[in-house]
Amino acid sequence: MYKKLFQRGFTLIELMIVVAIIGILAAIALPSYLDYTTRAQVSEAVELLAGVKGPLAVYGYENKEWPGLVDTSPTATQINVALVGKYSKIDSTVQGTYPEGSITSVMTYGQAETKKVVFKTPDGGKIWDCSTGAGTDIDLKWRPQACK
Repeated sequence: MYKKLFQRGFTLIELMIVVAIIGILAAIALPSYLDYTTRAQVSEAVELLAGVKGPLAVYGYENKEWPGLVDTSPTATQINVALVGKYSKIDSTVQGTYPEGSITSVMTYGQAETKKVVFKTPDGGKIWDCSTGAGTDIDLKWRPQACK
């Protein structure tokens, strides 16, 4: 006489619990994801500058002055390097008088936009420093290990 009713699907409370759990996980994961992507963007600036260090040191040693940096046809007082990346841009002027000098890359996109990474050398390019003391103003959590 009586039919047994079977429950089908989820109840409203079960669905609300699942949505709450997903919300909590997203709230924890999103800031970490943004930090990781920003670290990757900052590492592009560091890699662009790293590619400039060797040619700068060689030119400085041979000519006892710093060259200009260009990404097209260089003249006798310039060297050809990659100046623009997807997230950063290198300043085309080396600051300072040989053997002391610094090169700067400015972030052009992302959370670190307008911040800069500075590589500074006191000895013509043998040693390079990219810490806060060199002028880098990017948050410590976004810098590569070499620049902390």
